[in-house]
Amino acid sequence: MTAPLSSLHQLRALVASHDVRAVVSDLDGVLRVFDPGLWDRLDRHADVAPGGAFSAILGHPFLEEVTRGRGTHAQWREHSEAELVAQGAVPRAARETVSLWADTPARVDPEVLAQLRSFRDQGLGVFLLTNGTDRLPEELEELGLTGLLGDRRRFLLNTADLGAAKPEREAFARAHARIRAELGEPHGDGPGDERRGQLDAASPAPLAPGQVAFLDDSSEHVRAAAEFGWRAVLHRRGGGEALPPLESGA
Repeated sequence: MTAPLSSLHQLRALVASHDVRAVVSDLDGVLRVFDPGLWDRLDRHADVAPGGAFSAILGHPFLEEVTRGRGTHAQWREHSEAELVAQGAVPRAARETVSLWADTPARVDPEVLAQLRSFRDQGLGVFLLTNGTDRLPEELEELGLTGLLGDRRRFLLNTADLGAAKPEREAFARAHARIRAELGEPHGDGPGDERRGQLDAASPAPLAPGQVAFLDDSSEHVRAAAEFGWRAVLHRRGGGEALPPLESGA
């Protein structure tokens, strides 16, 4: 039986076989990866039941507000500490646990980074779309990714700035508008930069959703991107699944 193609291989094949002009990558679980054993250590440090730290931090409902720009990373930490205390952790252990989580360094997947740089070298627009927080720029600087983001972080699509988060259709619509703007296309009726706001006869047609390739490790986000019209690939280590844009999202 033939082994499944890696998601990066599928992404390369998709770009090569379609008129793709922009590649969008998720951050966490794709370009930025974490120690999978961290959550067990956090549970032990807080002295809560298995899975308690994860539910108190990444599973806290206030995170939905933060990733839409309606709350801050600092407020999220406070909510997470309170949830750990509610699960039985003493306040000091709860504070230490959340700090340990926030301060534990992640790492960059070198293969994904090399592929994104290769796409950019080919002349494609390369962007990061992540359900992020107001602390994201600082985190990316710590990872040494400022070069990938461009000047003024113009290639970073942080949902905390967009005001809508994956898998909401509006998140993809706002991200697509930002990509069109960065590729030098008109993006609304208001006044804008002359270089970006005008198209002459030699300019390419406006960026269509089917000209965007998307890589994410969430099947829900990949499906939502495909419904919007992007060409989406589910990122799995060792394999991948490509979804064409659905007709309803074209």
